[in-house]
Amino acid sequence: MLDRRLLTFSPIAVRLCLFIVVGFTISRAVIATQIVSTGWREAPVEYVMAILSGAIRDSLVAILLTAIGLSITGWTRSWRLTRPIGHAIMIAFLFSLIFTFIAEVYFWNEFSDRFNGIAVYYLLFPREVIGNLEESFDLSYYLPLVLIAATAIWWPNRKALGAFLRPAAAPLGTLERIVRLGRTLAFLALAVAIVSALPVRISDNREVDLLATNGLITMAAAALNNDTDYAGVYPTLPPEVTLPILRRIVAQDNTSLLDTVENRYGILRHIDNGAVAKRLNIVLVTEETYGSVFVDSLDNRLDDPISPDLDNLARDGLMFTNIYASGDRTVRGLEATETAFPPIPGIATSRRPGADGMHSLPHLLQQFGYGSAVLYGGNPSFDNMGTFWKGIGFDQVWGESDVRHDSFTTIWGVSDEDLFTEALRRMDEETAKNKPVLLTLMTVSNHRPYKFPQTVIKWDERLGRIQNTARYAQWAFVDFVKRAREKPWFADTVFIFVGDHGTKVNGAAAVPVHSFRVPLLFYAPNHIKPGRDETLGAQIDLIPTLMGLLGISYNSPFFGVDLRRVEKGKGRIAIAHNFSIAYGRPGHIVVLEPNGSVKGYRFKPGTADMQSEAPDPAILREAIAQTQEAHRMFYAGAYHWK
Repeated sequence: MLDRRLLTFSPIAVRLCLFIVVGFTISRAVIATQIVSTGWREAPVEYVMAILSGAIRDSLVAILLTAIGLSITGWTRSWRLTRPIGHAIMIAFLFSLIFTFIAEVYFWNEFSDRFNGIAVYYLLFPREVIGNLEESFDLSYYLPLVLIAATAIWWPNRKALGAFLRPAAAPLGTLERIVRLGRTLAFLALAVAIVSALPVRISDNREVDLLATNGLITMAAAALNNDTDYAGVYPTLPPEVTLPILRRIVAQDNTSLLDTVENRYGILRHIDNGAVAKRLNIVLVTEETYGSVFVDSLDNRLDDPISPDLDNLARDGLMFTNIYASGDRTVRGLEATETAFPPIPGIATSRRPGADGMHSLPHLLQQFGYGSAVLYGGNPSFDNMGTFWKGIGFDQVWGESDVRHDSFTTIWGVSDEDLFTEALRRMDEETAKNKPVLLTLMTVSNHRPYKFPQTVIKWDERLGRIQNTARYAQWAFVDFVKRAREKPWFADTVFIFVGDHGTKVNGAAAVPVHSFRVPLLFYAPNHIKPGRDETLGAQIDLIPTLMGLLGISYNSPFFGVDLRRVEKGKGRIAIAHNFSIAYGRPGHIVVLEPNGSVKGYRFKPGTADMQSEAPDPAILREAIAQTQEAHRMFYAGAYHWK
């Protein structure tokens, strides 16, 4: 509980506030130097406004943190023989603050964003995060430096802190304690209200806007609002309007809407893919952080190749070159590729209560006699993935502990080549059961700390860490396919390679769409005609396209469509980034944002150029219809087979 010395701005409180404000200011200044979309010379007024708005937020956060820090430290005030604990707590508090200031800069460098939902998720899994830090940085070198800095700040302030820790002459009465607590809470509530009242938008440039925020505020907002509502927050249309629009979006030349009572409020339709079905084995490889920037034939702008093996293999496969991920998290990619469900604001459905029983690829294939399994290179408990996989219908879920040979590992799990070695063995066992198999693989190598076994692929000093690991990842997949050629099940298997999401999200637009482009390759040389398809599409289109390639007719509840049947110029994408939803067709993107705001951009697939424009009315209606209906269907259980 706070006391008079804190409420009357004791010297230690003032000094601590100043230190916190200076720390956040330095972090903001460093982040400002890393903004690449527009420099301060091009937008000096916006930069000044962003810095001033950020300083106000920093000041209020500093007051809040000071209140928390001194309250915790003050608990030791009555411990006459153990008051040094109060000093130790303050050093630990300063250590945490310095670590936070540094972490903000590194987080921006990795994600081009302030602390967001990703930071929240990482806090939920300290084993992976701490291990990732240990393997990415030499903590035995850096952490002592942070501790030295914290101690150096504490040392000249130890007397002021000691005065604050000195026990009060007389204990406070109950009424006075209540009054002081009430004043403190009222003051903190006022600080929160002021932060909430500050302008949300400083600029049309996303990165300059982020400069005006405080990372701890954005992380708190992400933690509180990840499961956000739709109605009343985002633009809406009458329900009698949205469903017909959505049904038109998913209609194709081989579909017919099912007129049933159960489908009165849904999009269930029959897909006629012909009478001759291919019951091929399916190996779906979801590649960690594999954006199109790592594909030489797509967006690699470096002088040195990154994906020579993948591009060579793709010559005999069907490569879709304009596919965009549903988000910037692995769980978003899994949501899209395994349930064909579009992104809705907040966290992916795979992390929401109620995901159990969603329509999915494994559940659909079980109706055609398939067995299904997931083999993940890491721990399936991470990010709720194991629970999600079991809930949507996979028969088996295996993780790193189920890999049955000695492997190269990082904190995230086994290397890709070790994962694929286990996959070959699992396919041998599963195909021996005389039924077709769906095996989904989720890799982990292409992730910080960017380490891999340098047995065949060696470290190339001409490439950066991320590019080296991406080069290894694509080689490991192609090597897997080559080793599979020796297996009796190879001839009747389709291999799918898709990135779960792209790399760093950067750009001025509210949702920098180019950062979400990923490769999608179908490889079955005995069954699928090779080619390159430039149709604009999304990860939610993977399942319908696969079913079309297999020639399997079925009843589809999915939001995706068969990319091979999309009319020229009619493809679409849907992307979630933080609390924004981008929806687009060739030429135009609209972005739905909280508080009902909408932005529009000109858009050319495969390029980073996004110029602001008035939102296209037809595309805006489609964006609202799809997002609004998806949100409704999920929470009404209308997208579930259970």
